[in-house]
Amino acid sequence: PIKNLGRGKVPMETPSLSDQYEPIPEETPKNRKQQLILSAVAGLFVLGAVANYSPSMLSSQSSLSESGLLQIEFSNEYTAIHGHPATDYHWVKDGYLVEPHRSTSLSIIGVPDTLDESKLTTSCVGTHKQSGEKVHGTNAGSKQCQMKFLKVGDYTVEASVISSDTDQILTTSVDVQSRYVRRDIRKITEEDKANYLNAARTLYDINTADGIQIYGENYKCMIYFGTLHLENSVPDKYHDHLHDGLGFLTQHMSLTNEYELALQSVNPSVAMPYWDFTQDMVIIRDKAKANKRAVDYQDLWELDLWQDDFFGTSDTHLHTVTKGRWAYTRVPKISRETEVANPYGYMRAPWNLDVSPYITRFHKSCGDNMGSKGDYETNQWPTCAIHHYAVSSIDSWAYFTGYMAIDAHGGVHRLIGGAGGDCDNWGEMLDLLGPEKVSNLREYATFLGRFVWRESTCTMPSSEKCDGSTKNKKAGDNECKLHCVGCTNDKFTEDELTTYAGYFHSFDDASKFQVAEMTRKVFCDSKIVVGEQIEANSAIDATFWPIHPTLERLLHYKQMVNPLTNFEWDGNLYSSLWAEGCYWATWFGGDTTCTGHREESPTVGVSHVYDVEEGDWVMKSMTNRAMLESAFTTHTYKNAYVYADFSYEHCEKEGITFKKVSKKSQTSA
Repeated sequence: PIKNLGRGKVPMETPSLSDQYEPIPEETPKNRKQQLILSAVAGLFVLGAVANYSPSMLSSQSSLSESGLLQIEFSNEYTAIHGHPATDYHWVKDGYLVEPHRSTSLSIIGVPDTLDESKLTTSCVGTHKQSGEKVHGTNAGSKQCQMKFLKVGDYTVEASVISSDTDQILTTSVDVQSRYVRRDIRKITEEDKANYLNAARTLYDINTADGIQIYGENYKCMIYFGTLHLENSVPDKYHDHLHDGLGFLTQHMSLTNEYELALQSVNPSVAMPYWDFTQDMVIIRDKAKANKRAVDYQDLWELDLWQDDFFGTSDTHLHTVTKGRWAYTRVPKISRETEVANPYGYMRAPWNLDVSPYITRFHKSCGDNMGSKGDYETNQWPTCAIHHYAVSSIDSWAYFTGYMAIDAHGGVHRLIGGAGGDCDNWGEMLDLLGPEKVSNLREYATFLGRFVWRESTCTMPSSEKCDGSTKNKKAGDNECKLHCVGCTNDKFTEDELTTYAGYFHSFDDASKFQVAEMTRKVFCDSKIVVGEQIEANSAIDATFWPIHPTLERLLHYKQMVNPLTNFEWDGNLYSSLWAEGCYWATWFGGDTTCTGHREESPTVGVSHVYDVEEGDWVMKSMTNRAMLESAFTTHTYKNAYVYADFSYEHCEKEGITFKKVSKKSQTSA
């Protein structure tokens, strides 16, 4: 089974921070009169309360409630700008979805004009259907009250308007659904942005053991999440439980869900935002068009998400963020031999020879802009056209998840992380190869270390040669590099040249001499370094987390407008390279399995879902199949969150229209 990594371990010590968020006190009535009113509304009549009201008053209350003259409208800071959230979901009643731990305004509509507004007060109480727990609102005006719903689930909300002038009590009630709302990261308020980023920063600053004491049992630090992702990506040379297989999307959905629970333990109002990165491509294309020039991928890093108050700008020399909350964020050192680490002891893939103690973002590959030619799927920044194709033209789950893994998002990781090191000097091969081949070689550099390590063509240097100490600096510079087959010989054998030729993308016409010279330069003499966002150690970079919710949102949207029809767990429906359910089983054969990618494989992350058998909301790990079914967007939807909307208006600038959602056309898929 997949390792349930990190659970129960005490990570390395990190600086302590004081709790940034005060616990939310239960809102209680301010005086005895309101207490009596709320008791009447809740149906908890006591003698002292009943004695204050005449039979005619209770009759008036009952008549108005039963006739439905009063209605309750729910709103918060988003509804005035964007309307009510999640209205495209078949099971959501428009206007009756509320959000946990977010201040919600309740307005009572239909109060007779004959009542003097200056004499009116309003009270409200919500009863959680699953637990029976109650939340009490506070009077916020003549026909309004404020309330915070404290749980995910379903509530019955009862509201009363009391006239001190006539002693009338007018009541009404309505059922609402309480779910977290995941919004576009560019559309959340400044307060919510700060809450999200501060909670995310806390996971780096407070270890799991201390965090549980402060924030509760759902708290996990970034060492936990980094380890969970890294050790399931590289459990050994022959497996990857999270990538290159049919479990890719469901596994990453579960990782995001557990990460969101950790954020909510720090600040319970936080919902995981999604980053629709297709917007970024539209923006930089517009800029190129306005300036009458070709698209430059380096324009991406000037956009809002990369400013100091967001995810930060990577310094062009140090290749790390040097300003803002993410300045000089460290990559953890691994102290136990059983855990995956690079030769320098950092929480990185074994093939990543990065000595920097800080999170690395190159934004280029060996000095070249990626994506300019688009000759490889994951070199491209995903576009509206790529995401539209997934919605309009894919029928099977297997093909959809494969397409999500590669075309629909892979370029985001590669272009953020990139590669550097000695490969910046590969321009020395221009005379040998020509500019096009050198450029292709640089673009493919992010994958080279992974393949030669997994196939044992190259071994990693020992930690003694890469300890980074001053006394060994010279030795480290000379010896902390790959040790590859044939490199110590004057000439490569025919078999060795054939093996190495297979690693060079788009080099089918290269001569043996060119392959030999490339091999010596690339594998024998170079130290390739990759940024954190390249696969195995990507979760340690904060920019990792809003990426995959965008793919899940696309799945929700697809199920609403053009549902998948084939849910066979068959990798052949995507590619013959995934015939066994994942890439590496086909690549290596033999005893290699697709653990993590089987239909019945457990997800590595914990999700907050509705358990039908228990009749309540629970935290649990699920199988890939159950994870997928929990996200079906009609009546079987079981997750604690929804996506605010399914608008792709920015794509219309590129002549691509995403179909409007119709509730009537949604099926049970």
